[in-house]
Amino acid sequence: MVFLRGAVRWLGRILFVLVALIVAYALYAAIAYRDIPTETLLARYGDENLSFADIDSNRIAYRLDGRPLGEAPALLLIHSHYFNSRMWDGWLPYLEDDFSVIRFDLTSHGLTGPDANNDYSMARDLKLLDGLIDTLGINRVSLVGSSLGGNIAFHYAAEHPAKVDKLVLINSGGLKREQSSKRNAQAIPEWFYRVFYFVPRAAYRAFIEWMVFDSSIVSDAMVEEFHAMFRHAGNRQAELERMRTFDVGEPGPVLAGITAPALILWGADNPQLPTSHVARFEKALSASPSVTSRVITGAGHLLPVEKPEQSATEAREFLMTEHTR
Repeated sequence: MVFLRGAVRWLGRILFVLVALIVAYALYAAIAYRDIPTETLLARYGDENLSFADIDSNRIAYRLDGRPLGEAPALLLIHSHYFNSRMWDGWLPYLEDDFSVIRFDLTSHGLTGPDANNDYSMARDLKLLDGLIDTLGINRVSLVGSSLGGNIAFHYAAEHPAKVDKLVLINSGGLKREQSSKRNAQAIPEWFYRVFYFVPRAAYRAFIEWMVFDSSIVSDAMVEEFHAMFRHAGNRQAELERMRTFDVGEPGPVLAGITAPALILWGADNPQLPTSHVARFEKALSASPSVTSRVITGAGHLLPVEKPEQSATEAREFLMTEHTR
């Protein structure tokens, strides 16, 4: 009995220490990883090309690089989920001489921040994208989308065929997978998403390194920016809502309705979306007059970051080529 009582006391002490450590870390994380005001992030990551457009009560952050609008073909780049428009920085040297290059931050991302209506549906993303295109006075545009950006790009191309000249899909999301159904996303307990607020920066580095083929390209500055943009005031809660309500829908009829020439770029070592998706996209784009695909070796899910020269050169060649409709 004496031994048993001693063991219980020790277990109680261990449990007390563990609870104390958890509480202490939670308090630390609440301070160390608190939200960052917009003004602070603007001072860090703003530049002379950064502008804001008021679209349906949202202040959309965007950049215009290359040639002035109206003097060259318009090219609009849509970033991957969790990233922001600066992921395209490595593409600019290969595009800015021949295109008016527009980049913007989706809602719940980057410097745009949360949606005013707390709506992160595909319909809402398309409405805001169309609003930005109209605000900039663009009549026709070529779209390039990476991952989530590809999903948005091909939905827009199907919904607005008269506005889309060409379409480039990079490791595009949007094809049905069992684990990405809306039903499963909603089944995750609400409390699970709150963990987002206490995730250390090291976990963000591990996440980025998982997405790329060569982890040596993941710099401290890249991780710092990635983490900081997550902490933009309201972005984490907005991201939780985007993930909770995500619905891939029925992509087959959407892709079959696209009449723009299309290029599919894929990382050979993509840990999220296998290269088998390339053939699925090729088959689904049945109404496109021209579908070209390239699988790039030594790259994972972030082609514009991992292989900027090769992926941008492939895209530029496609965009500069005349395609009959």
